[in-house]
Amino acid sequence: MSKHSLAGSWTLSNDDLDALGAIQVPGDVHSALVALGRIPSPYAAMHEAEIQWVGESAWEIRRHFEIGASALAGRWAVLELEFVDTFAEVFLNDAPIATLGSCFLRHRIDVTEALKPGTNEIRIRFAPAGAEAIARAERQPFPIPWSVSNNRVPDLNMIRKPQCHGGWDWGPCLMVAGIYAEPVLRFYEAARLEAVQIRQRHHADGTVTAIAAIELAAKADGTFPVTFELAGKTATATVKVSAEHGGKAEIPLDIGTPDLWWPAGHGKQPLYDAVVTIPGDSVRRRVGFRTLEVVTENDEVGASMFFRVNGVDIFAKGANWIPADALPAAITAGRIEALLSAAVEANMNMIRVWGGGFYEFDAFYDACDRLGLLVWQDMMFSCSQYPSTPDFLAEIDAELRYQIQRLSSRPSIALWCGDNEVIGSLNWFEISRNNRDRYLVNYDRFNRAIDKAVQDTDPDRRFWPSSPCNGDMDYGDAWHDDRSGDLHFWDVWHSNKNFEHYYTVKPRFCSEFGFQSFPSMTGIRAFAEPESWNATSPVMEFHQRDGAGNSRILDTMARYFRVPSGFESFVYLSQLQQALAIETAVRYWRSLKPHSMGALYWQLNDVWPSISWSSIDHSLAWKTLHYHAKRFFAPVALAARLDDGELIVRAINDRHREVALATRLRSFRLDGTLIDERTVKGHVPPDRAIEITTITAPAAQDRFYVVDAEVDGVAAPERQIVVFPDVPKRFELPEANVSVREDGPGRFTLSSDAPAFHVRAEAEGIPGHFDDASFLLLPGEPRSVAFKPEAGHRPPTAADLTIQHLRGTYR
Repeated sequence: MSKHSLAGSWTLSNDDLDALGAIQVPGDVHSALVALGRIPSPYAAMHEAEIQWVGESAWEIRRHFEIGASALAGRWAVLELEFVDTFAEVFLNDAPIATLGSCFLRHRIDVTEALKPGTNEIRIRFAPAGAEAIARAERQPFPIPWSVSNNRVPDLNMIRKPQCHGGWDWGPCLMVAGIYAEPVLRFYEAARLEAVQIRQRHHADGTVTAIAAIELAAKADGTFPVTFELAGKTATATVKVSAEHGGKAEIPLDIGTPDLWWPAGHGKQPLYDAVVTIPGDSVRRRVGFRTLEVVTENDEVGASMFFRVNGVDIFAKGANWIPADALPAAITAGRIEALLSAAVEANMNMIRVWGGGFYEFDAFYDACDRLGLLVWQDMMFSCSQYPSTPDFLAEIDAELRYQIQRLSSRPSIALWCGDNEVIGSLNWFEISRNNRDRYLVNYDRFNRAIDKAVQDTDPDRRFWPSSPCNGDMDYGDAWHDDRSGDLHFWDVWHSNKNFEHYYTVKPRFCSEFGFQSFPSMTGIRAFAEPESWNATSPVMEFHQRDGAGNSRILDTMARYFRVPSGFESFVYLSQLQQALAIETAVRYWRSLKPHSMGALYWQLNDVWPSISWSSIDHSLAWKTLHYHAKRFFAPVALAARLDDGELIVRAINDRHREVALATRLRSFRLDGTLIDERTVKGHVPPDRAIEITTITAPAAQDRFYVVDAEVDGVAAPERQIVVFPDVPKRFELPEANVSVREDGPGRFTLSSDAPAFHVRAEAEGIPGHFDDASFLLLPGEPRSVAFKPEAGHRPPTAADLTIQHLRGTYR
């Protein structure tokens, strides 16, 4: 098989076929118009509102290309298009060759007759997706509710396009169109590999049998030899293929005892190349050998939910993933790598791909495989009801089978989840509440179709009906019922409750919970001029898509902190309170291990510069939450909780072996005078959490507590926890002067003449991040930090740094 790439510069035309200029493919129309100066950046100021006409218009892209006569001679020519968004007519040399209607399918189009030697022209015409969605809704046998609270374009649940393109409570409404993967012409000899899945059978003696499950297509009936190579071993077979029905085969190959793939923090991630070859075509898959179970066993509380990898029970630590950018042209392998590497640096081992975006690009899953990030993979349905008509179910069946075959060989894929919050949405809409039987049956038909596609295509991997969900065939309240399944716990944010409300639930697995903050000042400068640096300015509220979100941030700040001295201090406090909220939940839930076995906060990343739940903002700057996550997700960690005048300290051990722990508890006056110190020594069993000690801690405003620990005789400052026995605003914190000593390129020592709380160094304008931030500085206990600049950027000097801490926010 030879191929001819059609990536590169195409010509973009409007609905009147006026040529406007170049568009890069892969790429999208909005990005091209920005590059051509035809529209402003939708990310700056409030320009998004001005350019809604782009998504409501038809567009055409075209290019010429050369094909030699030798490439066509006796070959089967196929145009391969993937990530086409969404409704498109494809023309080759003015002949219509395909009508496309799904962003989630790979389209393989026979162009043998349409191609010619020499110069060819391809044209792709995109129709407005919103208009088609409305038209399809009108054809439904009964109304299907759509996500009114998120989408600003109606009825997107009718079409197979990322649901968040119509707007979400963290993102803009940009109804983008384009091609987001390399378009390719492939020239086959006689047959091609349609699908290749590498399955695994692990035996009691540690040996593994790999099975290549393959599907072939052919231009004419024939018999074809197949070779399967993996880990230095080879197997062969012969497969009969018909032009009408194709052909299938399963080829086993005994691998021996390969090195096992582990989630991050639990071992290494060895990967092997599996190659399946037929005459004229081959497919390569990267394989990691591991066993994985999703354990949901009944117990005295309800039912467990956790992931068992290679026989070891894993506490899932991570975050939810949304598309890496609202403009697909900006989603690069480098951007994906930066975000996922930051997740691993923060001791995460799982990412949930949320169901309102994409089945992600290969670069995403490549990175997860390599980095050891388990993937909770939602199917792309979110926060709406969906049709159960035969045509819709047939459309999603093709989508699901393709995507499962595409991804299932990867060791990172841990679970297929049917949807995001679609079960729960039955209670959100008046029409479905008033006729619950109809809409429950509709949902059941829809969900069973997803289940069947998974069982047929990847029977060895667990299907989870929905997130949140109490379990198979359970349509209960998985927003509040914490006894089984996965929980979405949003009361602290959406109900404006105190952080301590996280102590009222003991989830078996919490797959969504979150708290918002403002982005970094670098992120804010990307969309707002200084005159708009105010939480309630029109521009700032425009970049807040959760309605009353900014007022919730302000209200929470008034409950916990003093009114800050300026906007930059306000941004600092907004990020600090977000970090403390999520830290409160995670440390407590981890301390309940093995009762609780997963905490995936909402959300890792942003699609545009905004006020949101992310821990890394759109500029790739780490918010305070991400620094705290690195500590509260550490393999060995502490949890300290105030309860009725007592401070309860627990230790968490994710390692596969026992650790020796020396836990030190100190209490200080606000000026840094030591009141009391004690050390408790003990051992923490592997993969467990245990109570260390409980001390009396009255709600006094004249002291604070510091808890830290040595693990196996090694001290680690990142294990330090600071506890105020009351809300911080009630403490008369001392003025603190933080000094900076430069120790080398990007390395600094910070010290203070008085207790300085949540000290954070920043090097604004220099892309990168520190290895630690938002920590306590005590007199005589300096901290060293190092800055990791992004590739191509210099490290900061001391002159580049600004230092913030809690006392510095006071008026």
